[in-house]
Amino acid sequence: MAEEKMTVNVPADAPEEGRVFVIESNRRDEMIKLALLIILIIIFPPAAVAVHANECNMHVFISLILVFFFMIPSYIHAIWYCFFRKPTQMTIA
Repeated sequence: MAEEKMTVNVPADAPEEGRVFVIESNRRDEMIKLALLIILIIIFPPAAVAVHANECNMHVFISLILVFFFMIPSYIHAIWYCFFRKPTQMTIA
């Protein structure tokens, strides 16, 4: 599968004439997902955890419990889960 690239032309009066900037589609998608996660963490942390996990797992329920009882730890848990937690690796024996 070939990567989709977008090109943007710089105006002619720019200091470096004729330069073409290339924005990779994958990087743009990652930036959009990052912005979405940050907005969801601010509004409703369990939603950010669910979007990041792509499923409704134990961490979503932990985040829901934290939202209903302790708001600040819910933010901490969502930030940890979305940005600092290393994904678990499955080993097939």
